[in-house]
Amino acid sequence: MMTSLHIFLLLAALACSASFQVSGFVPHQKDILIRHVVPCHHLTFRPIKPRRDSLHANQEEFKEVSHANDRRGDSSETLMSAQRVMGTLSAAAWILISVTALSYHPDPKFADCTLRHNVLTMSQAFAFQLPVGYATISALSSPDSTHITSTIRRRLNLAVVVASMWLASSTAFASKFAFGYDLYTWKLKAFAAGIHATNGLLALFAWRNSIGTNKMTIRSCASRVIRGTIGSLWSIGPSRPCSDPDSSHLISNNNASIWGLCTAGLLWFTILPIVSPYPLATVPTILGKRLSRPASAFTFLSAVCAFCLKESAESGAEDDENQISRLRKGLMIGSALHLLLLMLKLIGVDGGGLLLPGRGLWEVYPAMLAVPFATASSIIVHALVCFAAL
Repeated sequence: MMTSLHIFLLLAALACSASFQVSGFVPHQKDILIRHVVPCHHLTFRPIKPRRDSLHANQEEFKEVSHANDRRGDSSETLMSAQRVMGTLSAAAWILISVTALSYHPDPKFADCTLRHNVLTMSQAFAFQLPVGYATISALSSPDSTHITSTIRRRLNLAVVVASMWLASSTAFASKFAFGYDLYTWKLKAFAAGIHATNGLLALFAWRNSIGTNKMTIRSCASRVIRGTIGSLWSIGPSRPCSDPDSSHLISNNNASIWGLCTAGLLWFTILPIVSPYPLATVPTILGKRLSRPASAFTFLSAVCAFCLKESAESGAEDDENQISRLRKGLMIGSALHLLLLMLKLIGVDGGGLLLPGRGLWEVYPAMLAVPFATASSIIVHALVCFAAL
């Protein structure tokens, strides 16, 4: 007698067999996994072809990048050539201004100054300023090779902007910078101020071009300059000072310490003539009331060059870059010539002095002797520059 359970199992078995037959599943058949076998000679292989539109787009993008790099290289070469030209013209403008202001003395007290005195004074305006200016323009004209040199280029461009605008202002408003003296014709003012201002604007454009982005606004540029200036002032001291002068692996840090001290001294003597009254304002350039304050532009330029040498000494690139070598030689030559002329004046070649007979040193250089501490300090700073550059 079949129970209800047996009937349910029988119906379930019948339903399963029916479903297997409908789906084509045959148990014990050899092709249980592969039902349709395709012969190999019926298979065809087609090579994968790149999409023409994507390949063309990549080629066009590569060409655009190459052309952009070429244009940037051409513009950089043109910019460096323009800076060489404007740097030369700026030096010529400084020479004209110096000869005009120092070829005679407007003060009746010094009306009897000899040609020898005037030549020595004009030489003092060229000895330090021209080598430093040449070294700066020469460094800006050298091609970039490493990150440190591109950083130096940006820093020097900003220094040229400040120095050029200071020279342009001191020429256009001579009486404000020369204790009331106004010795230039309006034609000379227009020429010299225009040259210096153009040189400064060109350096500003070169700095803006060296950043490598076209989306910087005036606000972002000003913020970048302010943050960089504050960071540089805090970085004047060496990052890892060393008290052992014989340490072979810290020679570069010892040089960085010396260049940092030179930077601080030159910055101090940049500010001193601007904020001090006469006679302290005549130090360190010893150019009297007429050009001591305008010449602070070159002292500032030398301070920036010394800071660049300090940074390169810390990075280990002090002897590897032609750019750095030019800055070092320019500072060394300028400081050596400045000290040579100063020593000649102290010795007494201009009518007498500490060694040669006569009263010329006390009669024609009273301002320098009135501030002996500042004069001696400037001599030490320039001597330290020569020692660091050796």
